[in-house]
Amino acid sequence: MTPILIAQGTGEAGIDLGESYTLADDQPVREVFSTPADLVNIIVPNLFVAAGVVVMVLIIVAGYQFIVKGEKGIEEAKKITTAAAIGLVVMIAAYWVVQIVQTITGADIPL
Repeated sequence: MTPILIAQGTGEAGIDLGESYTLADDQPVREVFSTPADLVNIIVPNLFVAAGVVVMVLIIVAGYQFIVKGEKGIEEAKKITTAAAIGLVVMIAAYWVVQIVQTITGADIPL
């Protein structure tokens, strides 16, 4: 049996997270993000940018390994470059899938 949370002073089951959590200016989250989709639409494009930065850093690290560590560095650089390339391909494939779904369904998916 799962426990039911009771908000203090209300006598109602559950907690209204939209009102419980506030942003930096003490504004309730519900006033800014009316649906979870609003929040996801902000987070997802930023995740693509962060993943791109990570891939760039991995390629720089692989280049450094290749130059500095000799034979052992070449093997490490190959592994890092392979991992970065696979990550980039997965990221691009995810973007393409979203674009295909958007085209087929006509949904507005901001990326």
